[in-house]
Amino acid sequence: MKKLIVIIAAFTVLVFVPSASFAIVDLGVYGGYSFGGEIEVENETYDVMGPEYGFIGHLNGSVIPMILSLGIGGFYQKSTLQYEADNKDYDLDKTMYGLDAIAMLELPILIHPYLRGGIAINEKLDIDISGVGSESYEKKFNSYYFGIGAAFTVFPMVQVFGEYLYNYSKQEEDAVLKTNSVHIGARVNI
Repeated sequence: MKKLIVIIAAFTVLVFVPSASFAIVDLGVYGGYSFGGEIEVENETYDVMGPEYGFIGHLNGSVIPMILSLGIGGFYQKSTLQYEADNKDYDLDKTMYGLDAIAMLELPILIHPYLRGGIAINEKLDIDISGVGSESYEKKFNSYYFGIGAAFTVFPMVQVFGEYLYNYSKQEEDAVLKTNSVHIGARVNI
């Protein structure tokens, strides 16, 4: 946890370094699909998949003007996952929000590769068991994600982006939820 606090503090300091970055703030929306995921419960592993969507926003600053920018902000993400275990179908709705950081190459071309990662301040799981009932769990600081992507400038202040994210979440009763997701979205740079 101390490493996370140091990383967040370092990103925050870098964001407030005087900047020549074009976008001080970015706001985006994305949708995608979680594939190749798994949930491990009591030494059993089950495949998990389903759609997801989210919102992101960052306060940005240049570390190396016109080459590298860093941003720190927030995210909200909702995933509607499904899996089968013991001949029962499970619907798992995962809602999380938290801190997000992005490091983007501001190359003088239309393509801008980036790294993105975050940690969930709060995560809520609603599990609906077919024919049995439902359960809800809520935890704080138990989920993180990281990934890689590329943004493409389509208008001076508008970008579309595609990304891959890996998400890890420790749940109740020693359950672990891991997902691989692909997203496409758009963001406005102000």
